[in-house]
Amino acid sequence: MEIIFPVVDISAVSPQIALVTSAILVLVLGLFDGMRRVILYIAVGLLAICGIVATSAWGGEARAFSDLSAMAVLDDFTIFSTLIFIAGGILTILISVSYAEHRRIDRGEYYALILFAISGMSLMAASVNLFTFFLSLEVLSISLYVLIGIEYQKSESNESALKYFLLGAFASGFILYGIALIYGGTGSTDFAAISDQTSGGSNLLVLAGLGLLLVGIGFKISMAPFHSWTPDVYQGAPTPISAFMSTGSKAAGFAVLVRVFVSVFPQMRPDWVPLLSGLAVLTIAVGNLVALVQTDLKRLLAYSSIAHAGYMLLAIVAGGPEGSASILFYLLIYTLMNMAAFGVIAVLSAKGDTCHGLTDIAGLAKRHPIPAMVMAVAMFSLAGIPPTAGFVAKFYIFTALIQTDHITLAIIGVLFSGVSLFYYLRVIVWMYMKDAPISVVTPSVRLSIGGVAAICVSALAIIQLGIAPSYLIEMAQQAVSLLQ
Repeated sequence: MEIIFPVVDISAVSPQIALVTSAILVLVLGLFDGMRRVILYIAVGLLAICGIVATSAWGGEARAFSDLSAMAVLDDFTIFSTLIFIAGGILTILISVSYAEHRRIDRGEYYALILFAISGMSLMAASVNLFTFFLSLEVLSISLYVLIGIEYQKSESNESALKYFLLGAFASGFILYGIALIYGGTGSTDFAAISDQTSGGSNLLVLAGLGLLLVGIGFKISMAPFHSWTPDVYQGAPTPISAFMSTGSKAAGFAVLVRVFVSVFPQMRPDWVPLLSGLAVLTIAVGNLVALVQTDLKRLLAYSSIAHAGYMLLAIVAGGPEGSASILFYLLIYTLMNMAAFGVIAVLSAKGDTCHGLTDIAGLAKRHPIPAMVMAVAMFSLAGIPPTAGFVAKFYIFTALIQTDHITLAIIGVLFSGVSLFYYLRVIVWMYMKDAPISVVTPSVRLSIGGVAAICVSALAIIQLGIAPSYLIEMAQQAVSLLQ
């Protein structure tokens, strides 16, 4: 009997192989004491190389196990998403320079786990099979469980890690149950085969599985009503990891949602559009309204991230090439905005978690003008005020909604963007128009060159992409062109 071995196209997973290899190398180099001070720069360099590896495949398409049913695909959508993850990883490591040193977490495993998490994110974006998606999700999740609790001497960090682990385990259970129902309804876990099986219309078993899948992924992207973990975990986790979670983890979740809803279940739009529309509005409302009363910056940014997840859900509802491209563009801009905001907190909190409250940043513009300016740019952009990139990103999504006759949803999005002005501009007021209370003792903070460079680059990119966004918009449109 002849045994036929599948043809494996290694090029289809070359970015993931590069990321995993880099993570292992960083982990091994971290064993040597002499490498401690340079290991983070090695990690940044390796991530840059991984980005070059991914970019070199732009414009082509390769599939792993293509002679059977593909498990992963390397296309422009995967590459664009991977570049977002890598950019977020580089910025995370750079804003960790002083923070990790003073918290004594600047070890090889800290940076290796970030790289392992990025490899999981990248494989999630490349997944065209439910099994591959779930395995890559667990690689990401396990890495985050450890990173959140890596400051094990802090009870808040331990509490956040345990909370995220327990709720994440439940979310994984929902995803597995959803995969089982989808397999039961279609007889396959391959995205293309599932799409063919559901081309005839609604399938109740598949619809139930899709709902459970949405619950599990909704947890990862902080979608209401599965968002309750977000402010507590962001507050207790190390600040650079809070930034990493709020950007990379969310981007990976939305990459999967785009593939699932746009390319796998387009025929079932009449069934899932009303559900997703309601969840999007609920997410936007919860995020913006609860953020109004927050006085802790990390919790404020956590609820802000919930609201922004709602805006991106609206883009999925819009559908089509414009809706899908607007999500990719939004994810990139959102990564820059959140990295700038969380980066300022991390840079100023290097020697102690003393820069979380609004009173802690009172008069910040006088004490540290550069971080204050970066924070102001991030707040303006998160609020969607021109000429920042946040305005362009929101405008792109609202335009896609109007073009697809979802005018009511576009109006709701615009109204809640107006509500968000209050809590974003309040941060700027405290930095520039308030004086630090006499009772507040401001610690002596030595701003790290790497951290300041990271937040300044993020701020400059936000301004530049707000003025001239067309190149990246065209790249995003090309990245989703083959998904339709």
